[in-house]
Amino acid sequence: MKALIRADASVELGMGHRVRCQALAHAFTQLGWHCHFVVDRRYEAFSASEDYLIDREEEGIALAKTADLMIVDHYGYSADAINALFEVQPALLVLDDMNDRGNFSAKWLLNPLNETYSTHVEHPLTGRQYALLRPEFLARSTQRQHCHASNQLLITLGGTDPLALTLPILQALKARGFPLNAIQVLLGAKANNAAAVKQFCDVNQIALEQGLSDVTPLMSRAKMAISAAGGTLFELAYFGVPTLFAQTADNQTRSLQQHVPLGWCDSVRFDSVGFDTVAPLEQAAQVACLVQRLEQKWHDKTWQQAARNIAQQCVDGRGAERVAKQVTHYFIHQQN
Repeated sequence: MKALIRADASVELGMGHRVRCQALAHAFTQLGWHCHFVVDRRYEAFSASEDYLIDREEEGIALAKTADLMIVDHYGYSADAINALFEVQPALLVLDDMNDRGNFSAKWLLNPLNETYSTHVEHPLTGRQYALLRPEFLARSTQRQHCHASNQLLITLGGTDPLALTLPILQALKARGFPLNAIQVLLGAKANNAAAVKQFCDVNQIALEQGLSDVTPLMSRAKMAISAAGGTLFELAYFGVPTLFAQTADNQTRSLQQHVPLGWCDSVRFDSVGFDTVAPLEQAAQVACLVQRLEQKWHDKTWQQAARNIAQQCVDGRGAERVAKQVTHYFIHQQN
């Protein structure tokens, strides 16, 4: 059976859509599916050689007719656009975060948050049990219970770091006297402002990795993290890493609204203040707020232990497998 996945990635869009859909594609492939991404040609630099490139969304709709299953993880698709796609391909799986597009029709709806959708969605797959993690996370399942004896702060601002937050956070940590030898920076392969971050890390002897295909070793040994709040939220929860999240996009709002009250993480919002356009003093104030909250929790071992336990209860790493099995079961049932 053939599945097509409509998702894009870029510096502006980030890598989250692509990464979580890759996890989903792997799970479907394990069950015998053939999966291909459908990508806007403008974002070809972030595509793979086997992807289908399109110039207009109408081309994506035409391709959907040739597949057994169409998966859409794209904020550019309004409710009307999703309904139009559903008319030509009723075997439609929509990934969603914000639940703000109004009513639309789909065979399946996937959201790892607790949200309620209309009856136009036949099979809502909602809740933390559907969080999509890459297969390498399950491969390190035995390391979830490690003692977190390291004194390492992981800083990872997403695949592209769209607001270029890594450098000002590092500068603020240095200014506050945070031990630089305790910092591990993780940059995406196409991270914004990467050259300046590398230079700062070289001068200050801060550990840095970029473009890792497997990030699990760094996450599994982190004492705490400063992170963007996209799909990385579920990855850090899986390993039980207490985290200060820098919200860099509006679509991260609901996940933080549901996870921060649980007590394993905290957050500071950057996207709502236009961080990349406001005055330097305002930027510094936002970064300082994040760093100060980190300092408050860095030596609080009681809170950290409680946070680890809570976080690990949120995500078991089998979300993609659950989705692929449920969808595949539907097709098998239809054939019989």
